[in-house]
Amino acid sequence: MPAQRTVVLTGAGGGVGTEATARFLAEGDRVVAVDRDEESLSVLAERFDVTTVTADVSDPDDVRRVIEVAGDVDVMVNNAAVIDRLGRVHEADLGEWNRLLAINLTGPYLFCHEVLPGMLDRGKGTIVNVASVAGLRGGRAGAAYTASKHGLVGMTLNIAATLGGRGIRSNAVCPGSIRTAMQSVPQDFPDAIATITRDSLKPPPAEPGEIADVVVYLASDRSARINGVALPVDGAYLAF
Repeated sequence: MPAQRTVVLTGAGGGVGTEATARFLAEGDRVVAVDRDEESLSVLAERFDVTTVTADVSDPDDVRRVIEVAGDVDVMVNNAAVIDRLGRVHEADLGEWNRLLAINLTGPYLFCHEVLPGMLDRGKGTIVNVASVAGLRGGRAGAAYTASKHGLVGMTLNIAATLGGRGIRSNAVCPGSIRTAMQSVPQDFPDAIATITRDSLKPPPAEPGEIADVVVYLASDRSARINGVALPVDGAYLAF
């Protein structure tokens, strides 16, 4: 029987995070569940045997504290994210821009920065970053969200290219719309309504479990030959 792995999963209290937690546990893994929402982690802990850590993924001290709790990390899943208000560059203020990049891009960087030295010492490790189809095209969402997800895809591929020869696998899952609380976008910009109307003509949102299935697969030995991939999981959204 394979040795138990330690999986650090951010955004664990959300829809995809909850489903991924259940699947990793079913694989026999130990899950360190991370979220800034303490209540959502309490609900998760009532359902599953997990180690929970309340943390802000954009805070370096919080990230280091998570890794201290986790110990040696075999699988790092950067799932925590926030969405913007679908504003274009001239509509998004600097505060929104900084917040999106801090959580969606700097957060995954901080976790990768902390776990990679140990993975390299052990000669193996897996990183799965939950990006978006917004990281593969220009018009999917607001400017801040789109920029953050393009950056996350770029970091994912860079890790695979530079560290793949040393036993590190790094892949990104790029969902289209997902049926989670992140679908509730405030209607602060007139263009948001047009964007959502446009999206309604394309494939319907995925269920969180459908995205979690792909995350767990990319973290498993069943995908051992997959490295440096940004995989759309979008029901052919990009084909439209």
